[in-house]
Amino acid sequence: MRKFLGYRRRDGRVGVRNHILLLATVTCANRVVQRIGFECPDVIVIEQAAGCIALEDDRAITRRMLLGLAMNPNVGAVCFVGLGCEQAQAKDLRDELRETKFALAVSIQDCGGSEEALAKCREFVTRARAHLEGDLREPCEASSLILGTKCGGSDWTSAIASNPAVGVVSDRVVQAGGISLLGESAGWFGADHVLMRRARDDEVRGAIMKVLRRLYDASRHRGVRIDEANPSPGNIAGGLTTLTEKALGGIRKSGASPIEGVLAPGEQPRGPGLWLLDNPSLDPASVAGMSAAGAQVVLFTTGRGTPVGSPICPVIKICASPDGMRKVPGHVDVDISDIVTAGATVQGGGDRIEAAIRAVIDGEPTRSERLGHREFVMPQVGVL
Repeated sequence: MRKFLGYRRRDGRVGVRNHILLLATVTCANRVVQRIGFECPDVIVIEQAAGCIALEDDRAITRRMLLGLAMNPNVGAVCFVGLGCEQAQAKDLRDELRETKFALAVSIQDCGGSEEALAKCREFVTRARAHLEGDLREPCEASSLILGTKCGGSDWTSAIASNPAVGVVSDRVVQAGGISLLGESAGWFGADHVLMRRARDDEVRGAIMKVLRRLYDASRHRGVRIDEANPSPGNIAGGLTTLTEKALGGIRKSGASPIEGVLAPGEQPRGPGLWLLDNPSLDPASVAGMSAAGAQVVLFTTGRGTPVGSPICPVIKICASPDGMRKVPGHVDVDISDIVTAGATVQGGGDRIEAAIRAVIDGEPTRSERLGHREFVMPQVGVL
């Protein structure tokens, strides 16, 4: 992994995009950020599905996620938009970021109503554009890279080709001193023995077991056993018949690097290396969790095809399935189906993925960015 050009933030992290972000802290503020999104297509807006009347565990996740999304190095300026009586106050979140980036808080109740809040948001956008106008990319070490890895719409080629190719790139990022993230904790069942073997120490092994025990107990409380679950209907149609098969293929995205620790949703990595991220398997929620953990780029493998993108991170779609390439070629950034059809190597697939990362970091939009896919789901307690 070589140096790349990026936007260096005050906290030392590096962005590959320079977004203006409007972030609703509660559902009641969604209409205000929606209207900014309609008026200003260049501005990223994220709505909130809840944000109030939550128990402590969900409340903590929501706060960490909101802060993590705003702290993502791809965000150059952020405005938190709230009602004024929710549990995660916009002004408190702004105060935590004041020293690291251009940040503002807007409260509908304090402004006098939605129209007044909307006027303040428009003013923020104008000021943020001027603030970011002079930002220039500068050479940054590969150790600044934080990579998210995800699979969805998987089939049999994911396990034997595209996931291992992503694993090659993940190991390269870690070897360069960067960070790689592996999420989808419900998808670890069946591959837990492999993860435990790769854990850095007993503390990390204990953290992995704690996550698995919580998910197992939650499923048993509902009268089912998660370790006996089947993948989605699409996965089954693609040749994956058990959760164990999916898990053993899914973790190959992480390569062979040792596991440094386990992160809760919105928690930041505490150092370089490979980190597990405790987040849902649902594609938009999983990618959202990686964005909140600081990922600048997400590598997303798919066999059957999926359009899912992200408001914050470029999502690079990788496909090794000849069927997938016939069905949805317009959603795929890197076609490595020749690993399956023509005997191309997994290492060569990794080289092509790395070349795609380089192009995206340099500003080339991904397919999901070109098509306007900005799906987002906030991870919550109890969601698998």
